[in-house]
Amino acid sequence: MVLVGLGACSSQGSRGPPSSDVLVTKVTDGDTIHVAFGGHDERVRLIGVDTPEVPWYGAKGECFGVEAGLYTRGRLGARRVRLGFDADRRDRYGRLLAYVYLGRELFNLTLVRLGYATADPVPPDLSMATAFAAAEREARAAGRGLWSACPASPG
Repeated sequence: MVLVGLGACSSQGSRGPPSSDVLVTKVTDGDTIHVAFGGHDERVRLIGVDTPEVPWYGAKGECFGVEAGLYTRGRLGARRVRLGFDADRRDRYGRLLAYVYLGRELFNLTLVRLGYATADPVPPDLSMATAFAAAEREARAAGRGLWSACPASPG
C-alpha cells in the first residue's frame, strides 16, 4: 500500500511520494466520500469494507445503513484526510479506491471494528484484508453495531 495525495496518481498513475492531505467535501454513505483536490471533485470508495446501503438517494436502505452513513459523515465530513492506495487506483465506476486516514487512524478499519461495516476483500486490493477480517470477527463476537442491530447480519 502506498500513501499519497491525489496529485501523485492518475487512474493508472505512478505511486508517488506522500503529499498534502485532501478535504472531504461530501459523504455519500458509509463507505463512499468525495474529496477536493486540485480544484476538482473526486469520488472515493473505501477499500476493503462494505457498509449497508442508505435510503438517501432513493435506493432501498439496509439495516444499519443510516447509522453507518451518519457515523462516516460525523467523523469525516469537512475534515482533512490522507488517502492510501493499494494495487488498483479506480473501480469500474471510476471512483478512486483508497484507505482513508484521519490523523493516524485508518478509518476503514475503524468502520469494521465498530460494526458499521463488514470486511469486503476485493482482489487485487488485499494489503489490509487480514486486519479487516480479524476486526470483523471481533466486532461480530462482541455484538457491535450491525452485528446486534440487524436480525440477518451479513456473513
